[in-house]
Amino acid sequence: MTQRALSTGFWLVLLTVLIALPRITLDMHLPALPAMADYFQTSDAQLQLTLTLYTLGSAISLLVSGPLTDRFGRRPVLLAGLFLYVVATVACALADSIAVLIIARLFQALGGCCTTVIGRVIVRDYFDRDEQARLLGLISMAMAVSPMAAPVLGSLMLPFINWRGLFVLLAVIGALLYLVVYRRLPETRPPQVAAAPPSGLLRIYGQLLRDRHFLRYSLAIGCVYSTYFPFISESSALLQRGFQLSATAYALVFAATISGYMLGANLFRRLVLRFEPDRLIAAAIGLNVLGSVVLAVATTTLPGEWLAIVLPMVVIMVSVGMVIPACQLSVLQPYGAIAGTASGLFFFTQMFLTAVSSWATGLLSDGTSGPLVIMTAVASVLLVTSWLTLRQTKCGSGLAREGGVSVTP
Repeated sequence: MTQRALSTGFWLVLLTVLIALPRITLDMHLPALPAMADYFQTSDAQLQLTLTLYTLGSAISLLVSGPLTDRFGRRPVLLAGLFLYVVATVACALADSIAVLIIARLFQALGGCCTTVIGRVIVRDYFDRDEQARLLGLISMAMAVSPMAAPVLGSLMLPFINWRGLFVLLAVIGALLYLVVYRRLPETRPPQVAAAPPSGLLRIYGQLLRDRHFLRYSLAIGCVYSTYFPFISESSALLQRGFQLSATAYALVFAATISGYMLGANLFRRLVLRFEPDRLIAAAIGLNVLGSVVLAVATTTLPGEWLAIVLPMVVIMVSVGMVIPACQLSVLQPYGAIAGTASGLFFFTQMFLTAVSSWATGLLSDGTSGPLVIMTAVASVLLVTSWLTLRQTKCGSGLAREGGVSVTP
């Protein structure tokens, strides 16, 4: 298939939509969660399993899709993932029980979340380091719009098409993406990329997980995301049932909270050309701790005010918006020959920690802000601890020099 030259604008739009697809899928239904719990006659905590299983499926997808893209190429794996996403999303729309919905959400994540790895690996394949930094910053800013807009869109459409119609809309988006990728996206895998044989894959994973450079950024992004995910898990039922906000009001409050991410991503984009990513991460971690402390104090002194939850979360989200693109920029630089495999393990670590956080939050869920505060504080402490403990003496490892197939650190 002959490919025409693609503009930077096309790359930016396509990669942003691909990378944002898992977040749009996660966030569009947040205002509908109480209504879905009522429909299936189940508890809010049990319905949160759809979030936990979606996050777990995302982690598995991220782990598997990385090596597959190194072996088979970016394009075929992306097409297969989008196809599975569309089929699973249709199954979600047709679900007649909570069990079917939970399983369908798992497969929805298994297919759709490969776009997170592949989109960023394409950035790594196709652009030089300075352009990578610029594009990742722009993508992070644009991605901040999706979790702001998706719940608002979902809440506005909910009275007209109900929660099943929202899944139909997502299936249409997935099908359109499939067509665009099939017709326009070229293969970007560099010719020198050598996929690890299956027998060597576990060894490479083990070496990456012993590499302080890789582990430091992987834990940082996983922990910082886990300071925010309890808000995703708890906010819908907490703000709509506990504080009596309407679905639309909740969506607007959620969007206002996510605006902190956009601010953080914009700060990263502006500052990354002047300061090293590690300095920006350290500053953002300090801001994250501050937000977590304010959240604990505010919810204790003002338990009846939803602003006591939302305003500190905005501060936390600024830190998240800075840390995520900084870690994404830094972590893959030494691993060009195994970018897909390293990226998959990197994002698997992030989403596995997030799934654990979501599961623990669900266990603690009691209709109050307590579980949200506790899990946010735990993740913030782990963020500081891992970042300080894993200070490295040198960047990278033998994985980068030897292509990641058969190496010895």
